Amino acid sequence: MSIRVKTVTALVGAGTIALLLTSCYGAGAQNGNPVGKGPAGDDPAEKVQCAVAAKEAVDAIDAAVGGHDDTDYASIRKGDGGWYLGASITPNQKDDPNEDEVTVWATTSDPTSEEFDGTVYPVNEAAKTAVADESTDATAAPSGFSADADAAQAVAQCVIASTDH
Repeated sequence: MSIRVKTVTALVGAGTIALLLTSCYGAGAQNGNPVGKGPAGDDPAEKVQCAVAAKEAVDAIDAAVGGHDDTDYASIRKGDGGWYLGASITPNQKDDPNEDEVTVWATTSDPTSEEFDGTVYPVNEAAKTAVADESTDATAAPSGFSADADAAQAVAQCVIASTDH
């Protein structure tokens, strides 16, 4: 084989590989998002940053929602007067008619502390309903906390983003 034929073959091969590699980039072919969400990174929920609560704060939410629901983690966001915690609670009993819920809670104690022993207050309707399912009276959140607050909305978006992926 001549040098000219080898060179042309190498260039055609390199061009083919480059074309295949670049056709995937930016086209959504390697999209980690679920179908219908567009290219990775377009979801506004992905742009919200939230820390994760310590196990002790998650345990407090778990205790508030009772034995028929589970909470694996809680996202947190600092707000005026304390912290908002967002948690996805899931039924842990087979054939439970309830669905997974995005709950928003509030606390005035630092939920990142491994020595968390504060109270978690239900803030949004899903959290209030989860506590009511236990037939316990939940203490109302202090007046500075609201489900409409920016920090509450942000922490709910963190939960949605993390459960979507």
